[in-house]
Amino acid sequence: MDWILWLFGILTVGYFAVLLLVLFSFFRLQNNPQGVQPTVSVVVAAKNESARLLPLLRSLEKLEYPPDRYEVIFVDDASNDDTPQILANAAQDKPNWRFLRVEQQSDKFHAKKTALATGVRAAKGEVIFVTDADCRVPPKWLSAMAARFDPQTAMVLGYSPLENKTGFLDKWLKFDNLFSAVTVMAPTVWGFPISSVGRNMAFRKSAYEQIGGYEALTRFKSGDDIHLTERMRDHRVGKIKACVHPDAFVYTQPPETGREIIFQQIRKNSKILDKSPISAGFSVLLFAAYLLFYTLPLFDAGYLTLWAVVFGAKFLLEFVDLTVAARTFRVTELVPWFPLFQIVYPFYVMVLGLIGFLHLYRWK
Repeated sequence: MDWILWLFGILTVGYFAVLLLVLFSFFRLQNNPQGVQPTVSVVVAAKNESARLLPLLRSLEKLEYPPDRYEVIFVDDASNDDTPQILANAAQDKPNWRFLRVEQQSDKFHAKKTALATGVRAAKGEVIFVTDADCRVPPKWLSAMAARFDPQTAMVLGYSPLENKTGFLDKWLKFDNLFSAVTVMAPTVWGFPISSVGRNMAFRKSAYEQIGGYEALTRFKSGDDIHLTERMRDHRVGKIKACVHPDAFVYTQPPETGREIIFQQIRKNSKILDKSPISAGFSVLLFAAYLLFYTLPLFDAGYLTLWAVVFGAKFLLEFVDLTVAARTFRVTELVPWFPLFQIVYPFYVMVLGLIGFLHLYRWK
């Protein structure tokens, strides 16, 4: 059984190295002083979102940015509810708001790529901001994110917390969102982003055009944000930075039902094979480490002492990482829940990750 110990040792060293890199990344995060104000285009793609649009529209009306230096472009993605009427009416009396409509999906585009590509194509700004129709942006969003751009920067990735709810489910969803935020921000700080969140991101239009835009992602059914980020990274069109300033936090509504929560996680995990080799390799490392951390004693009871020592060190270092992350992302109310979630969350990731990876589900 020596091979088990070798594998356990390799995965342990790799996992602990990742935890240390995550910890140090939070001390490297920077928030530039505000002052840079490029021309900006905010692009929002919406499909059948009539019931969720009001918070976004109200928040966009409160943006604190020179009116002559930004525009808002709404793109209706062939909705069959009141979404186009609501967006058209909202843009009617605002000179820097525009409404566009995609009448039908292109055969070669999946998900909302057609709408996003349409919006970016029509945009006049130097920098494109993207968010979702069910989000709420802060007044200084544009200023805080724009401050991270220098002439060498191609993209800035922002944080998107969940709106406050109550109960155990609220804490669980916020923990899952915190974990996702760490996987976005930590690698980005080290210059190699492996993920992103389409609810809060910005990129130079020139860099977007240089990599072929959303049109270059037609083979992917979903994950537009991640694949666009990977393409920016792999084509070396400029630096990709993280922005964790509270003024740039874009809030979103959490999933409302257990079915929606599980489906969302499965859908996210189904994209693993579509990622770049290094991004996919990180996901595989995480899965393998979790699996072996929880099964080593089953191979030989003699490993129990070694397992207990390693598991204890892992648990402690994870707790430190998560606590620092919770302070950075302003969710310190989760800290008392960390011990429980640290034990349960790996099973959640492994089970739903395997279902997503094997595509053992049906799309809506």
